Amino acid sequence: MEAKRVRVTNRKQFEFLVNRMEANPKLAKDLKFCEATGISSNTFTSIWHDLTVGLNSLGPPTRTVKDWQKVWTDYKLKIKNKLAHNKREVNATGGGPNSMKILSPTEETVVKLLSLDKMVNHSVPAFGLPRQVGSAQTSQDTDQLHHISSPPGSPLLSSTLADENEPIDEIIREERENEASNQQNASSSRSSKRKHGAMNDVREELLTRQTEYLKQIVENTTECARYARKAFKLREEESKYRRAYLLQKQKDRQSDLELKIELLKYKKQKLQILERREKRK
Repeated sequence: MEAKRVRVTNRKQFEFLVNRMEANPKLAKDLKFCEATGISSNTFTSIWHDLTVGLNSLGPPTRTVKDWQKVWTDYKLKIKNKLAHNKREVNATGGGPNSMKILSPTEETVVKLLSLDKMVNHSVPAFGLPRQVGSAQTSQDTDQLHHISSPPGSPLLSSTLADENEPIDEIIREERENEASNQQNASSSRSSKRKHGAMNDVREELLTRQTEYLKQIVENTTECARYARKAFKLREEESKYRRAYLLQKQKDRQSDLELKIELLKYKKQKLQILERREKRK
């Protein structure tokens, strides 16, 4: 049984999707078409149809409208999980390396567009009720949380303190490892291209020969068709002359019969005249 093929969305498709969502913030928040949101059913369907056409033009991969809607939902969930992980790292106590996850510029745009950082920090009022500050300790914790987060980008992205250099070193190390793996992949791809070079040359030669044979077949077929048309014309002319000959022969027979009938009439009249003469005598 073959394994199911995984379709990975490329970077250009994600950038196009986020840019279109910035232009349609209500659609980005998964607000369905209704009178309250101001999005009609036709508008909702048209926007997602245009999105699907644009995304598929940047593929592969290509998907349906429902599949792209699921991709957008999964992408938001992935970013929210990253923010939650970074928050746990900020609030963690004890030793050990800090494993903060870095958000890409596209992901930071989604965070700003949907205010995902506020959702993760629980700064949005729950069920429409304002949060009550019960003690000075709660206010102090809130001020500390605002002090840790920095204005640009995602708050949890830049939440490391100045004296914590381990995450930065880890990021640099990961980037170097990624570069090394990319170089290794490039070298392996070049070697595979060299290995398949000879096979490609053989294929090209075989295709060239096949093309020549097909051209010869086409030429021979054309000649056969030309001779067949000539033979058909000759047979058509032959049948035409044969029909004319048969018609003329039929006319000649008819004229012979008419002459014979006239002769018989003449002889009959002659006999009648002779009989009359004999009676008079």
